[in-house]
Amino acid sequence: MPQEFDPSILSRLKPVAAPRQRDGGIHRLTFRIRMQESSGRPLLSVDHIPADNALSDSDRRVISEMRRVSGASGSGFDIGWGGDSVSVADIWENQYLLRMLGPNDKLLGPDGLDVEWSDDMAVPSLLLGATDGGDEITPRLEFEAAGVRLASPVFLAEDLVIDGHVIYRTAPVGDNFPNIGALVKSFPRRLIEPYLSLFLSYFSNITPVYGNHPAVYTDSVEKAVPTIILEKVASDQALYLRVVQTLDSTSEELVPGVTLTRAVTVTDDGHMIVRGVENIDIDRYVADLEEMILRSSPDRAARKDVFREGNFFIIPAETASPFLINHLQEILQKFRLLGSEKLKEYKVTPAFPKLKLRLSSGIDFLEGDAEVEVGGDTFSLADLLEQFKRRRYIQLSDGNRAIVDEKYIGRLQRIFNNRDRQGHVRVSFFDLPEVEELINSKVNGKFAERARDVFEGFNRLKSLQPDGIKVNATLRQYQKDGVVWLEYLTRNNLGGCLADDMGLGKTLQTIALLTSLYPVAEAPTLVVMPRSLLFNWEQELARFAPQLSVATYYGPDRDLAKCLGSQVVLTTYAVARNDIEQLKDIKFECAILDESQNIKNVASQTAQAVMLLDARHRFALSGTPMENNLTEIYSLFRFLNPTMFGTLENFNATYTYPIQKNGDSEALQSLRRRIYPFLLRRVKKEVLTELPDRIEQTIYVEMSESQKKLYESRRLAFRQEIENAIRSQGVAKAQFVMFQALNELRRIASVPESMSDGRVASPKIDELMDSLASAVGNGHKCVVFFNYIAGLEIVGQRLDQLGIDFESMTGSTSAAQRKKIVGRFQSDPKCMVLLMTLKVGGVGLNLTAADTVYIFEPWWNKAAEEQAVNRLHRIGQKATVNAFSIITVGTIEEKIQQLQQQKTELFNQLISSDTASTKSLTEEDIDFILS
Repeated sequence: MPQEFDPSILSRLKPVAAPRQRDGGIHRLTFRIRMQESSGRPLLSVDHIPADNALSDSDRRVISEMRRVSGASGSGFDIGWGGDSVSVADIWENQYLLRMLGPNDKLLGPDGLDVEWSDDMAVPSLLLGATDGGDEITPRLEFEAAGVRLASPVFLAEDLVIDGHVIYRTAPVGDNFPNIGALVKSFPRRLIEPYLSLFLSYFSNITPVYGNHPAVYTDSVEKAVPTIILEKVASDQALYLRVVQTLDSTSEELVPGVTLTRAVTVTDDGHMIVRGVENIDIDRYVADLEEMILRSSPDRAARKDVFREGNFFIIPAETASPFLINHLQEILQKFRLLGSEKLKEYKVTPAFPKLKLRLSSGIDFLEGDAEVEVGGDTFSLADLLEQFKRRRYIQLSDGNRAIVDEKYIGRLQRIFNNRDRQGHVRVSFFDLPEVEELINSKVNGKFAERARDVFEGFNRLKSLQPDGIKVNATLRQYQKDGVVWLEYLTRNNLGGCLADDMGLGKTLQTIALLTSLYPVAEAPTLVVMPRSLLFNWEQELARFAPQLSVATYYGPDRDLAKCLGSQVVLTTYAVARNDIEQLKDIKFECAILDESQNIKNVASQTAQAVMLLDARHRFALSGTPMENNLTEIYSLFRFLNPTMFGTLENFNATYTYPIQKNGDSEALQSLRRRIYPFLLRRVKKEVLTELPDRIEQTIYVEMSESQKKLYESRRLAFRQEIENAIRSQGVAKAQFVMFQALNELRRIASVPESMSDGRVASPKIDELMDSLASAVGNGHKCVVFFNYIAGLEIVGQRLDQLGIDFESMTGSTSAAQRKKIVGRFQSDPKCMVLLMTLKVGGVGLNLTAADTVYIFEPWWNKAAEEQAVNRLHRIGQKATVNAFSIITVGTIEEKIQQLQQQKTELFNQLISSDTASTKSLTEEDIDFILS
C-alpha cells in the first residue's frame, strides 16, 4: 500500500546537517557531489587537494567559502594538503557554491566519475497514475532530456538536476524545490483538485499529466475566498477560530489557509484546467471580524478578554454565543466557514428557510396562507417574522437556535407586507416574479399563468415592430422599440413611464402610439403638461399626425364639452387640478402626463387630482422620473399602476427608509426589479452615436473682499439661527429658516448686488461677460440659465452696453411670447444670446441653434441642469456643445456641487441613467453646507 501524502510535513521539514565523510581521492584537486543517505540531500565536498598543487584564486575562493559555511573553525575541521577531505556544504542551502565551480574538470558525480554538463534541457512532468482499485492517485516526477527519460534525477538547484554524473539545466521550478519529495506522495482521488492547486502554487514549469492529458493553462482567474476555520470549542465554551483565504475547491483536509497562486479544475474526462488566483486583502476581513466580535461583547471587561494574535482569535463564551447569534448569517455571506459542526456546542445552526404557499386565484390577486419551514419545523409567516424581529433567530423544537438570512427575511417582509389580521397573504400581479423566484417554482392558477405570460412577453418585444402607426416621420430603431413597448403595455392594460433622456423624441413616440389607437378608439385621450409645452404639443401633433383631431383645454374661456369631441385633448397641470371635479367623471382612452415629475409630491393637490382621472391606459413621460427622493417613484406608479405598492406607509417602510437611511442594496434591487418592466429609459450616448460631443467645464471665480465679508457675516449668523431653531423646534419645523439661509447665501455668492443695494458687485458676472463676449465674437450662439431674475437683469443690461443682440424670458413670459422668442433665437443670425431662468428653460424647448450654454448658479438637483443643457444637446444639433458651470469659490456653491455628485448615485442604481436624485436635505446636509 503506497504511503498516503501527509501535508503537515511541509511545516515540519528542517535543514539537515551535513555529515562528515572521508573518501580516498585521485591526486588532483577535486570536488564531489554526494547524496546524504538519510535524506537524499545533495552535499558538496572537497574531495582531494594535492600537496604540490598551486591553487588558483578561484579555487581558493570556493574552498574558503566552503570552510565558512561549514563552520569548520568551530568543529575542529581542517582542509588538508595532499590528503582526503570531507563533505562540507549542503548544496540546496548553498547553491551558489556549485555555480562558482561551474562546468570544469574538477567536479565528480556521486559515482566518482567526472561530471558532464549537458546542453540538453531536462523537462519535468508530474505523472498522476491511479493505484489498484482507483481510489488513490500516485504522483511520479519524471524528467526527459532529448526525448530520453532520466533514470534517477536529483535536484541540485531550482534550475539544475543531476542524473548519475550528468548535470542538466531545467526551467526554474521555484525556491520550494527541496520540498518536492514531500508532496510527491499518494493521496485520495477525491483530493486531486486541491492537491494540484497546491502543487502548482508551490512549483513552476512542471506540467501535470493525468490519464495522458497534460494540464491546460488559461488566462482566467479565480478569486480567493475569505475563510473562517472554527478550530475548537474549549471546555469553558471559549471559541477558537482562525481567518485564512482558500479557494472554493480547497479541502479542509489539505492544508487549509495556504496562500495559493493556481486553481485547478479536473473535468469528468480527466482534463485539467489551470487558472490564476486573485488573492484578497485578508487583513481587512480580519479587522471586520474583530469588529463583529467586539460589538457582541456584553461589556468592556468582556471585550478585553477577547484574544487576538494575527488572524487567530480566542473568544470567551459570554461573547461567543451572542457573536454567533447576531452575526452568523453575516459571516456566511462574507466568509467560507470550515468546522461548522462545532456550532452545535452553542445550540446554534445556520438555517435556510423554505417558503410554502397555499394560494387561490382572485380577480386581481392571489390570496391564501404562507408558511415557512426552518430546520424541520414549520412556522406561520407571522410567527417567523415576529420571532426574528424579537430575537434575531428562530427557536427550533430541538432546542437549537436557527440563524436565518436577514436579507431573506427582508424579502418576505417586502413581498408579504399586505397581510390581514389572520395572517392571510395577498399576492398581486406585480409581486409574482419575486414570489416565484423566492419559492424557486411556479405558482399555479389562471391568474398566475396570465401574469407570467405578460412578464415573459417583455423579453419578446425586441423581435416585434410597431403595429399600425401612421406618423409623418422616419422613426429610429430605438423609437420603434419604444412604440412597441407602449403598445404592449396598452394591450395588457398596464401603465408605464417613457423615461428616455432629453431630446430622444418621447413626444414623437407617444404620438405614434396614439395613431395606432385611433380612429378605432372612441374615447378621447387627455395629455397633461406644463403650460410651456402646450404650443410644442400642438406643433408636434400637427406635424407628425395631422389626421388626429386635437383640442386645447386651457384659458379662461375653455369649453370641456367642446374639447371632448376631439381625439386628443391637451391641458395643463394647473387646469387639471382646478377642474378635476369635471374631468374625473369622464372616461378617457389614455391619460398621459408629460414632464410627470410635476406629480412627484404624492400629497400635493396636483398629484391627488390626476390620481382621480379615469382612463383605460395611463402613461407618463419624463427624462427625470425621480428628482429628489424615492417617494416620487411611489407617486408616479401610484398613478400608472395603483395596485403596485399599496399605501405610502408600506412603501416607505419597505423601500424608502431601508434604501435611503440604511443603504439596503437588497431593497434597492427589489424595487428596481419591480419597476423595471414599466419604465423604459434610453440615454443619448447609447442610441445617438452621431450626436456631437458635449464638453463640460467649470469656471471658478474668487470672491471680492467686500463680497467675502458680506458672505461670511451672514453664514455665521444663519448657522447660529438654524442651530437655535433645530434645538427649539426640531428639524422639520426649522425648514423655513434653513431655506431662507440657503437662498440668501446663494444670492450673495452669485449676485451680491441684490443683497447689498448694489454696493457689492459680482465678480461672477464680470467673468460671465468676458466669456460671453469672447464666444459671441467667435460666432457662437449662447444660452445662459439663471436661478435669480436679478442676475438675468444685470447681464441683460451689460449686453445692451456691449451692443450684443439678445432675448430673455422668465416665468412671467406668456406661452405665446416664449414661442416668438425661441423662434427668433433659432432663426435670426443677429440674436446671439438667450437669457432665461432655469425652470422656464428646463422643458419643451429646442435650442439647437446655440452651441454654448452657461449655468450661472448651480442648482440642488443636477437633473434640472441636465434638462437645461439638453435643450441644446439633442437631435438636430450639429456642433460640439460647450457647457459651463460658474462656481464662486469658498461658498455654498462649492458645497452644492459636491452634493450634486452624491445625488446621482441612487438614481443611477435604480433607473440606470445619467440623471440625479437624493433624499431631502437632512440636518447633516445643512451642517455640511454651512460649514
